[in-house]
Amino acid sequence: MWSIICVVVRSGNRRKGATTHLLEGAVTYAESRGAPAIESYPVDPAGRMDLTMAFVGTKAMFEAVGFEVVGRTDAVASGLPRLIMRRHLA
Repeated sequence: MWSIICVVVRSGNRRKGATTHLLEGAVTYAESRGAPAIESYPVDPAGRMDLTMAFVGTKAMFEAVGFEVVGRTDAVASGLPRLIMRRHLA
C-alpha cells in the first residue's frame, strides 16, 4: 500500500488545477511501480479550511481523481477528523 501524506501547492498556483495533476501523477507513478492501491488521509471541511493545515488535502480533491472513503482515523487536522481514502490500482 502506498500513501500520499501531503499535498503542497505554492499560493500563487492554487485553484488552477495543479493539485489534480500532482495527484494523477502520483497515482500513475505508483501504478507503474506495481502498487496495488494508494491511500490518502484528508479532511472534509464544510467550507474553506485553515491553510496551515490544508497540506493534508480535502476529500473533494481526492474524489476528483478516483479515491473513495474507506474509513476514518483518530487523527485530526484543523479540528477536523482525517479520513482514509483509497484508490485501487490495476
